[in-house]
Amino acid sequence: MSTWRRKALEFLPEFRKEVESSNSASELWIEIYDAFGQAVDSGNEEFVKGTLKYLTWCTSDSVSDELQQALYCGFLEDITYNKKRWPLFNSWFNTAQFEKYKGSFQYALSEKEFTQLENIFYGK
Repeated sequence: MSTWRRKALEFLPEFRKEVESSNSASELWIEIYDAFGQAVDSGNEEFVKGTLKYLTWCTSDSVSDELQQALYCGFLEDITYNKKRWPLFNSWFNTAQFEKYKGSFQYALSEKEFTQLENIFYGK
C-alpha cells in the first residue's frame, strides 16, 4: 500500500472506502474536498481535524512534489470557493500555513477577493 494511502487511512479512518478506491492522490483529494465541506456543515470535527492533519502531512518536506501538487490543485485551490467558510481559516491554518498555501488560494480568487480573504485571516 502506498504511503499516501496509509497516511490517509491513519488520519481519515472513516474514509477507508474512498481511500482504497481512489486511483491517485489527486482523485482522493477531490473526494476529500466534497466530504470536508459536508463535515464542516454538519459539525463533524473529527473529519475536519483528520483532513487538516492529512493536509499538513501532504505539504511536509518528506512527501513528493506530485503528492503536494495533488493537494494544492485538488483541495486548496477549491477551498476558497465558499466565502462563508473564510472566517474558519484561522482555526484551520496557522500563519505559516496560510502563507505557504496562499498561491493556491489566490489561484481561485480575484485579487480583490484574495485581499478580502487575507483581511479576514489577519483580522484587518
